[in-house]
Amino acid sequence: MIAEKSPPTNLKIKRLLENYSEDVDRRLPDWARRSNPIIQRHLGRYWKTLLPEPIFLLKVILVEVAFIILTLPFPFLFDLTLPAITASILLFPVAMYSYARLLLAVGSSAATSIVIETRNDTITLLRTIPVPLTNILASKVSASIWRQVEDLAILIIAATVLGLPLIISHYATAFPLSDYPAISRIAMILGTVVAMIRLILEPFMIGAIGLMMGAALPVRSSAVISTALVGFFYFLMLNMLRMLPLTWPMRYIVDFFLPVVLPLLITWVGFRVTEYLLTRD
Repeated sequence: MIAEKSPPTNLKIKRLLENYSEDVDRRLPDWARRSNPIIQRHLGRYWKTLLPEPIFLLKVILVEVAFIILTLPFPFLFDLTLPAITASILLFPVAMYSYARLLLAVGSSAATSIVIETRNDTITLLRTIPVPLTNILASKVSASIWRQVEDLAILIIAATVLGLPLIISHYATAFPLSDYPAISRIAMILGTVVAMIRLILEPFMIGAIGLMMGAALPVRSSAVISTALVGFFYFLMLNMLRMLPLTWPMRYIVDFFLPVVLPLLITWVGFRVTEYLLTRD
């Protein structure tokens, strides 16, 4: 007689989540792991988060890249994306609203964490931890992102699956396929990859701006509003540059170089300024 498998209990589910969390965290640096004491202090009940499998996302991107390359000998393949363009256009405003809301939540959480540390005069205590201050600040930003990571995971999956038709449509218009067959397809591939990278870099950048504003302004509302304004002007500047009449090399720089380099640079500046403001006394 075959014994029936018992349904999963809450304890089994909890252990499964813990094992999954540990497996995900092993791939991250120490300052970004949920086992980090600073992150645990800020996360609380938000530690139970599930992330999309990176291998799955990588496979999807590779399939999309292969599809774009195949359109060189078989241009008619572009016609297969036409039905999905309508759905992508309709969902695009929803995705943008969700992304803006996520960035605001990350920046607000990071700014608030520093304001509270300053108000409670616990910055000195944090600095006694035998860890570089940069790592402590990075952990605070990581905790802010972990609190929103499930929404971020949904956005990453949506951008991976639904973003391709919009990217193809945009760069097929910017670089006509008949005039720039290779340049347009390279732009589509880079656009797909850069879109994924931005979804990781930009929340971290906004978190770093939040830390800087929280260290500069002792009032939570002022720090949060300032973070939102700086983030708004960053995206406004980036999109206004795209409206200029640019040659294709300059458009490559604006579309693919700046969106990767600027968040890294702003994050570095944010950390350096925050460290200066917290240690100047």
